[in-house]
Amino acid sequence: MGTRLTEKWTDTLDEAFGATGTKGRLGEEFLLKVFDSWGWDSIHYENDYRKQIDGIDIEFKKPEWFKYYSCDVKNNMNQYGTIYIHEKWLFKIKSDRVFHVNPDTGWLCWYGVDAMKNIYINDNARDYMTITASQPQSAQSRIITRTKYRG
Repeated sequence: MGTRLTEKWTDTLDEAFGATGTKGRLGEEFLLKVFDSWGWDSIHYENDYRKQIDGIDIEFKKPEWFKYYSCDVKNNMNQYGTIYIHEKWLFKIKSDRVFHVNPDTGWLCWYGVDAMKNIYINDNARDYMTITASQPQSAQSRIITRTKYRG
């Protein structure tokens, strides 16, 4: 996300971050639509201060699962499936998963936060990592699930 437009808490990403906030909100709305199409329950925490500070945008659950899992949504996948993982948010968030989405192409991917932290540390990455869709044999790609929403 970009720089906050205001130091005050706002109920929407749009108010807090302007255009980049709108992009983030659209990514979250896209993922909610995907979860709904899969028959999963979801809870959106767009205006929950504590959840947002912890990097928890949505909690989701397949019907057969016992509990909900949390995720941070990143609308930063480019048209070729490349994603960017930034150290500053990866090591700050408290969610279980990160979902990278591209609502324009319908592609999304996800991974466990703890598994990606381990890879980040082992790769000695600095600032951010770039992972392309054409890296199927990399350690990063082995923990990433990719799919296309066909809505």
